[in-house]
Amino acid sequence: MSPHEWEHLGDEELYRYLVFRARRSRRRSPRTGVEIGFFLLDTVDWVNVIPITAAGEIVLVRQFRHGSDGVSLEIPGGIIDRSDRDPAATAARELREETGYVADELVALGEIRPNPAFMTNRCHVFVARGCRLQGALQMDPGEDIEVVTMPLAELDAAIAGGVIDHAIVLAALARWRAAERGGAMGPIGS
Repeated sequence: MSPHEWEHLGDEELYRYLVFRARRSRRRSPRTGVEIGFFLLDTVDWVNVIPITAAGEIVLVRQFRHGSDGVSLEIPGGIIDRSDRDPAATAARELREETGYVADELVALGEIRPNPAFMTNRCHVFVARGCRLQGALQMDPGEDIEVVTMPLAELDAAIAGGVIDHAIVLAALARWRAAERGGAMGPIGS
C-alpha cells in the first residue's frame, strides 16, 4: 500500500521567533482515520554554496555551532533575506560575506529538504566555480568564521573521517557529486 496525503484539520501557533515559527498541525491519517497532532517548524528557505577554485580546491568555513556545542567545518550558506531577488542572489552574497570569495559561475543544483519530518523549509544548493578571493570577510555579529581551503582530492577522506559532519552540508555535497556523475556539471574542478 502506498502512503497517501493526510487531511489537514488546522494549525495552532505555539511560538514565534526571529527566524522560525513553531506550530502544532492537526492531521487525519488516511489509513486509520485517527486525528494526530504534529509539531512543525516554519522557517525561511536557506542556501548552501559549494565554492570551487580554479586550482581545484573547495572553500570551506569553520565556525562554532551552538546546537552541537562545537566547531564545525562546512560550506558557506545562510537564510534567504527578503531583500534578495532570488536564491542565487543569496548564494552569491553568502559566498562573499562568509569567505571573501566571488565566483565566475554560479549554478543551481536544486533543492533539498533539511528535515521534512518537522521542518517546512527548503535549502537551495549551488556550486560556485572559478572562485577567487575578492576581499575580507563581512561577518554578521553572530558569526566568527575561519576560511579553509582543501584540495578536492581530500574531500572524501574529510567526509569519511567525520571532519565534515553537518548533515545538510553532506546532502549538498551528495547532490553536487550526483550532478557531476550524471554529466550535468562536467568534471570536478573544471
